[in-house]
Amino acid sequence: MGPGGSRRPRNSQHATASSASAASRDGQQQNKNTEHEFDIVAYRTTLWRTFFFYALSFGTCGIFRLILHWFPKRLIQFRAKRCSVECADLVLVVDNHARHDICKVYHRNRSGTEHTVVANTDGTLSELEDLRWFKYRKLQYTWIDGEWSTPSRAYSHITPEALAKSVPASGLKSDDVALRRTYFGMNVMPVKLSPFYELVYKEVLSPFYIFQIISVSVWYVDDYVWYAALIIVMSLYSVIMTLRQTRSQQRRLQSMVVEHDEVEVIRENGRVCKMDSSEIVPGDVLVIPPQGCMMYCDCVLMNGTVIVNESMLTGESIPITKSAIVDDGHEKVFSMEKHGKNIIFNGTKVLQTKYYKGQHVKALVIRTAYSTTKGQLIRSIISFFKIFIRALDLVTIVVPPALPAVMGIGIFYAQRRLRQKSIYCISPTTINTCGAIDVVCFDKTGTLTEDGLDFYALRVVENAKIGENIVQISTNETCQNVVRAIATCHTLSKINHELHGDPLDVIMFEQTRYSLEEDDSESHESIESIQPILIRPPKDSTLPDCQIVKQFTFSSGLQRQSVIVTDEDSMKAYCKGSPEMIMSLCRPETVPENFHDIVEEYSQHGYRLIAVAEKDLVIGSEVQKTSRQSIECDLTLIGLVALENRLKPVTTEVIQKLNEANIRSVMVTGDNLLTALSVARECGIIVSKKTAYLIEHENGVVDKRGRTILTIREKGEHHTQERQSKSVDLSKMSNVDCQFAISGSTFSVVTHEYPELLDQLVCVCNVFARMAPEQKQLLVEHLQDVGQTVAMCGDGANDCAALKAAHAGISLSEAEASIAAPFTSKVADIRCVITLISEGRAALVTSYSAFLCMAGYSLTQFISILLLYWIATSYSQMQFLFIDIAIVTNLAFLSSQTRAHKGLASTPPPTSILSTASMVSLFGQLAIGGMAQIGVFCLITMQEWFKPFQPTHHDNDEDRKSLQGTAIFYVSLFHYIVLYFVFAAGPPYRASITSNKAFLMSMICVTIGCIAIVVFYFTPVQYFLGCLFIPQQFRFIILFIALITAIVSILYDRCVDWISIKISEKIRQMRKGA
Repeated sequence: MGPGGSRRPRNSQHATASSASAASRDGQQQNKNTEHEFDIVAYRTTLWRTFFFYALSFGTCGIFRLILHWFPKRLIQFRAKRCSVECADLVLVVDNHARHDICKVYHRNRSGTEHTVVANTDGTLSELEDLRWFKYRKLQYTWIDGEWSTPSRAYSHITPEALAKSVPASGLKSDDVALRRTYFGMNVMPVKLSPFYELVYKEVLSPFYIFQIISVSVWYVDDYVWYAALIIVMSLYSVIMTLRQTRSQQRRLQSMVVEHDEVEVIRENGRVCKMDSSEIVPGDVLVIPPQGCMMYCDCVLMNGTVIVNESMLTGESIPITKSAIVDDGHEKVFSMEKHGKNIIFNGTKVLQTKYYKGQHVKALVIRTAYSTTKGQLIRSIISFFKIFIRALDLVTIVVPPALPAVMGIGIFYAQRRLRQKSIYCISPTTINTCGAIDVVCFDKTGTLTEDGLDFYALRVVENAKIGENIVQISTNETCQNVVRAIATCHTLSKINHELHGDPLDVIMFEQTRYSLEEDDSESHESIESIQPILIRPPKDSTLPDCQIVKQFTFSSGLQRQSVIVTDEDSMKAYCKGSPEMIMSLCRPETVPENFHDIVEEYSQHGYRLIAVAEKDLVIGSEVQKTSRQSIECDLTLIGLVALENRLKPVTTEVIQKLNEANIRSVMVTGDNLLTALSVARECGIIVSKKTAYLIEHENGVVDKRGRTILTIREKGEHHTQERQSKSVDLSKMSNVDCQFAISGSTFSVVTHEYPELLDQLVCVCNVFARMAPEQKQLLVEHLQDVGQTVAMCGDGANDCAALKAAHAGISLSEAEASIAAPFTSKVADIRCVITLISEGRAALVTSYSAFLCMAGYSLTQFISILLLYWIATSYSQMQFLFIDIAIVTNLAFLSSQTRAHKGLASTPPPTSILSTASMVSLFGQLAIGGMAQIGVFCLITMQEWFKPFQPTHHDNDEDRKSLQGTAIFYVSLFHYIVLYFVFAAGPPYRASITSNKAFLMSMICVTIGCIAIVVFYFTPVQYFLGCLFIPQQFRFIILFIALITAIVSILYDRCVDWISIKISEKIRQMRKGA
């Protein structure tokens, strides 16, 4: 697996249980929702356990309590025993990252003064005799019907028809509002800035700092006052660095959450009341003003349409249209995913409303506060800001006090460099993960290609015959019906006299030369007094004006959109969408026999195709109650539009760089399969030297086992060859020079009928076309399941689920921060992917480098102290200080500022800090440095002028001075510098150390300073450091030994690097041949 680790299945939005009674008995529940999955275990404290807990805590002066603080599972097991939920006063929550949290269970019995109100799945309220709940990550979990449920349970199991009927015409009564507020709470999402004392308290209680406190205490007792003081200063600096980064991220998150504002709500007696948004509750009916407003809850649009900007939530900068929810005649359960086009989400901005004449545009509040979609995203981000406990293996006598700060400093600098390049990050911990990325999934339109499209041609279909290319749209009689369809079938609107909407719709509309106006006339009583959109043809047209009276917005899952249009004499429905979908909805006799061949021909050349159809309707029908299914059937095909979608200038270059770096590029798009394949060839995702194969299926054709038969078509630039197989073995095909492409419908067949092929499929298929948003998410998750570290880059709402599922989601958006993904690039092209991977690799290598340097420094010093303990002495305090301040801390922080290397290497950096190559290098350097110290230690004892150290009963720096200590101190100084030179990794992941001027100058100055200390015996300096006089001839010998040690260390490091590269290449070749 990649850094994301193993993943559990995604399930429903509120707690579920396979057996409520069993869960109640043993106290264990499994909660599953879209963002988190976790286990909940019930416990009850007992008197004797509590007594022993406090007795041991006081008896050990808090040490026992502190140890259990690091292990919450052991803490609750010691204090309480497992029980049924009905008896519990504590629960242990274990999330999917194995983090444990203990939550208090609150209990309330039904009485005259206290209510035990809960929400039902249909949005109504009911009272329980006994209410139990706990709070976890900003949400309240209540025990209802044998399962832990959140407030999002309301309206989770209700049909659209029942939802519409549940809206109170006169609004909620004050008593009902009060009851709802007791369960749902206030509509606020406070992101508090944690007080510094609280952050310090949590930080200082981590195992690392407890160890530091113990170490400092020992050093004070041993009279190492100055060194202990240094450790305190460095530890405080490390704490401050951590707190500063945490507080900075909290402020950034806080800026994304607008607290509240004034809204209009219909309350009892149907009055429209103005109130603070914090006071609304699920079940309230909001009035959305014509000029628009900011939304502070999730609500379902009950009438009219609204134009919404969802950039803050999804990264989609183009305003989209939301329509009222309608009963389509099917008992389909309402869901946030399926009815997203009818839901206005918290955090989005309504720009404009299209309203009923004389009526308000109304929306039913279904979720508030942290139960909203935005609230769930905010909660997931908050978890990143918790201080992580550093469970380090304390295997040496000294753990470097600057280790936490140095390990995190690479991420800090990487985030700052990303911000300078207009890439914003709301999850800094994800930056290191970017260094391990080996697969990047790209959306096509707006990501790889330009947002806008160029009109190429129009083909008119009449009497089941398709006409020739029309490259200039005109209003002549031949194509005027198709032109009117193009001019009306959209969700465009005018905001401040400018057209807004999908770029494809804008381009097609402008080609028609029609004009759009919001109709304010009073002449539409026959159309249920709605506010239609007036469409005026150009002056040279003979057609009358028409009005759009109902819109069915575009759906990725349905691959189409439609409208109902009326003029003086007729009423028609127009529908446009993907050719294959529109064909399936048309009457067969209206579709030309060669239509499929023409579509395939255009698609092979990379054109985006839109098919257009129509249907005659009866004037005066109840338009607003007409279902989508009744409109989008028995259509007549009337035309085909071809659009040219050009690649962005940097796309091909970026894909080429990723290919050279052995990072796989995958296209995941909602467009036609052949169009996607053509664009993939053009940009390099499908390599021209390799053969492309299309994996398809035949509807209704099954094998002996009842499974749909899969077919493979070889798709070259000039030929097509079809192969049929009842058992497609993709693993064999992956050994040859070939690549695969698949459509969403076939992907669904493989998922459900050929699950054994799925792991192989996601590894060899590079183009996924006609993919619905949930399929994009499923693909990302399957790539992760086979051990890939996945990045997803997209620009629209359809990519949100995949962006959140990926290890690193990158949203191309004009907004500085989008909650849809950890990263947001204001530069709307894919060069940000290269930047992010290179910065991630640099941050990852910086962290590893810092660890190796710190570990090498600690173990080298450990060897020095062991040698000196042999003669019952040690370093002086000032020698410790000089090593820690002048060399280690100085070089550590400056080394972390080295920038990322401009190119991407063909092999990624190691993803384990304890990789074989790192450990061989580290312990080899220790052996070299240790031999140098041992050599000097033994060599100095052989000199004529040598005087053995004589221990005294006093314990101060003056009494610790020894010739062996001075010699070891001299030679070890240079080894510390060499360690930073060797481990301060440069290319291919970071720039050369020569580019880091501050680090280079500091290393030169430190080296010159150390040479001066060794060569020139300047009495005040030597006295300050606690060094004894050594004859100059031997000081030159020490310098020579240090030089030889440095040369050997550098040569050894180069050998280890060369061998590890050769082994990596050999392993990669073996895997390719397997």
